[in-house]
Amino acid sequence: MEITMDWELLRTFEAVVRLGSLTAAAKALGVSQSTVSRHLLRLEETAGSPLVLREAPLRLTERGSALLAAVLPMVDAALAARAALEDTPELHGEVTLSTVGELLRWTLAPRLPEFYRAYPRLRLRVLATNRLSSLAAGEADVALRMVRPQRGELVARRLRTETYTYFAAESLALDPAIPWLGLAGSLAEIPEQRHAERVFADRPPRLLVEDFESLGRAVEAGLGVAILARSFAARLHGVVEVAPWQIGAAGDDRVPSRDLWMVVHRSKQRVPRVRALLGWLAEVMR
Repeated sequence: MEITMDWELLRTFEAVVRLGSLTAAAKALGVSQSTVSRHLLRLEETAGSPLVLREAPLRLTERGSALLAAVLPMVDAALAARAALEDTPELHGEVTLSTVGELLRWTLAPRLPEFYRAYPRLRLRVLATNRLSSLAAGEADVALRMVRPQRGELVARRLRTETYTYFAAESLALDPAIPWLGLAGSLAEIPEQRHAERVFADRPPRLLVEDFESLGRAVEAGLGVAILARSFAARLHGVVEVAPWQIGAAGDDRVPSRDLWMVVHRSKQRVPRVRALLGWLAEVMR
């Protein structure tokens, strides 16, 4: 029996899997949650079995995993087709960058006048979020990430290396039982937080926050010690680097460094307005 497959159903399925919920997929696709649910049900009727286990977090069935593997090349091809239609030497239109709020505030925003002087007809849209926007699905054209992507048709260029260590307010008295401050939510699994949990395993954190700037301000206020990027700590007032032995950090292993990556989907890297953004970012972030 011949089966006609509706692209909208597959696109909905990919968005649900990528974003982790029907609600998030509906918002990203600009449709109602009932539409997303209906699309999934139609796909599952065609498959004759569930594709997604509606749990928290959402999980794929074996049939769902097979379908996702088949759909991802189609998503890449659709994005490549869109890029081909947009490929024009005239630098106009909109280009989207995904990054974290701290990079936007500290580094990119002060340099934006240069961007607009060079490309006055371009519109820049910046998604400042800790969530990894999907380049494959077209949510963003370029991303600045602290993790190199390991899959998909993505091209990554390392811009610089961030180094980290322990910092505290210079007015704070140091001792092996000093309170430590860390990260929560979407940042709870990053290497610096995992390192802090390991070396301060003998005491719970005094404060956990979900953004780097709040963490830095808490250190600046003398609430405790935290692991910060050296480039960020240099922006704070009255904050100094401290040694592990001064603050009771177990072990003497160094805090791991991390690279900043500029990432673009392979199909878009030659689109002129995307190339313009890539060039500007490479200049600003070097």
